[in-house]
Amino acid sequence: MRAQTWGLVWRPPDDTAQVLHQWQHIRQTGAEALRLETDSVPTWLLTVADSLAVTVFVELPISEAPARQLRHRLPEAREMLRRLLAQVAGHSSVRAVGLARRADTADPEACAYFETLRDEVRRARPDLSVYYETRFIEGDRCGQAVDFVLLDARDAEDPLQQLRRWQRAHPTVPVGLGRLGTWVRADTLRGLRVPHAPEWQARYLEHHLNRLRGAFDEWVFVYRWQDVERRHPALHLDRPFVEAYGLHDGQGRARPALDVVRGIFTGTQTVFAFPAGRPPSDPWPWAVLAGWVPIVLLVLSYRFSPLFRLLGARYFRAHGFYTEAVQYGRDLPTGALSVLGLAEGVALGVTLAATAAMLRESPAAAWLVGLLSSELAMPVVEAVRTPFVLLPAAVAGSAVLLGSWALGVRLLSRWGRRAGFVQAWTLAHMPRWPLFLLMIAALSLKPGAGTGHVLLALWLLVEGWTLVRTLRDVAQVVEGPGWLRAVLAVLHPGCWLLLAVLFGLIRGLYTGHTIMLWHLLTVR
Repeated sequence: MRAQTWGLVWRPPDDTAQVLHQWQHIRQTGAEALRLETDSVPTWLLTVADSLAVTVFVELPISEAPARQLRHRLPEAREMLRRLLAQVAGHSSVRAVGLARRADTADPEACAYFETLRDEVRRARPDLSVYYETRFIEGDRCGQAVDFVLLDARDAEDPLQQLRRWQRAHPTVPVGLGRLGTWVRADTLRGLRVPHAPEWQARYLEHHLNRLRGAFDEWVFVYRWQDVERRHPALHLDRPFVEAYGLHDGQGRARPALDVVRGIFTGTQTVFAFPAGRPPSDPWPWAVLAGWVPIVLLVLSYRFSPLFRLLGARYFRAHGFYTEAVQYGRDLPTGALSVLGLAEGVALGVTLAATAAMLRESPAAAWLVGLLSSELAMPVVEAVRTPFVLLPAAVAGSAVLLGSWALGVRLLSRWGRRAGFVQAWTLAHMPRWPLFLLMIAALSLKPGAGTGHVLLALWLLVEGWTLVRTLRDVAQVVEGPGWLRAVLAVLHPGCWLLLAVLFGLIRGLYTGHTIMLWHLLTVR
């Protein structure tokens, strides 16, 4: 390999005229290497690259795969590799073949996949190197199976430090940067003071490309030449919930970062001036304001409803008296209990909204949503982009689901001790008081992807605890045969949620997705 080689990640468009137009502009940037994100490499493009001594990296279209899935897809990958090698045969510009992008290389089971395909390449084209791209550094287990590794360094605070970490952890495995860049916001705010504005992106690349110059002798690929236009927001190959990384936008308009890359790649310029602009105004603290709503509702209910105070005292201090009061329908404040249900729905909505905003930074969340179909992924992505919508959704969802369950208790209690709707509503909502503590934690803890993961796990724990407490109270109030309690347990919304999560984890253990999820949650 040549020392300090600058390159670009490029997805050639489908139209040949556009490919030629972009190719001419790419050559003007001084890029010495290209990573092609395409299933089919134009032969004429390789011929031109041969004549201009441009290094080309070609890759198999296998991304975000768990180790077990790599093993299952090995016959398919071998066939794709054979076709790719036949396609690039005779072209000296093709120097390396990527075997997978951001697969679960933290699982040793993945190494056999890379070793098998490496041997295929060496038998067919001994002059070609093989590599893969990974998110994992200290946790990587398969570096010895390839000739070198490329790190996904998008949005990294210190890409150079990531390289040094790899070199300390794997001193015998050469490493480069497969994706260097930061995302660009979709609105019209501009200037260096605006996080993720086009000028911010340009300064990011200027700073890190200058730091990387001469610091190590491997590949550096800027991600990417142009944004990929999509008909709907989706989690595909880019940053969670955002896809604007390009030196050009989806319509081909150049961003300031293009001048930075051209200047540094050609060695004509290393310092750039950009307008500072005005910092964006602080976002409206709607989550904090909304968080006061359930607290105020609880205070008002406690202040103006003596029966609510009595019910709360019985629930926390004398639970037997509480279940007896519910069983006989005594001292149940209908209005205050309705307000309690509203307050819990708001608390849940605020918690989920705050958590969703944190998960915007989570590779694990992006990967999970990327596994969904477009129809299911769309509402999830929109909820994360505009987390406020989760507030009314949680209020309405809680009212409908728990109200339906309470109605089911009312109808099915004929086979046990009869219970009215208000009694069942009380059983459904009183055990959900930990949601208020969870909301306070969501608004108080330091935002971050790790915090979002913890809050999501705590929410599932709260739902499980609530389900157990509710079913215990139902068994004492409704009584009846065992099948009745089993049916009421299955009908509870918390049971649906927990069973769905449990089913997903168990199925993921079989497919390898659960292991990859754990690795993504613990990667740093």
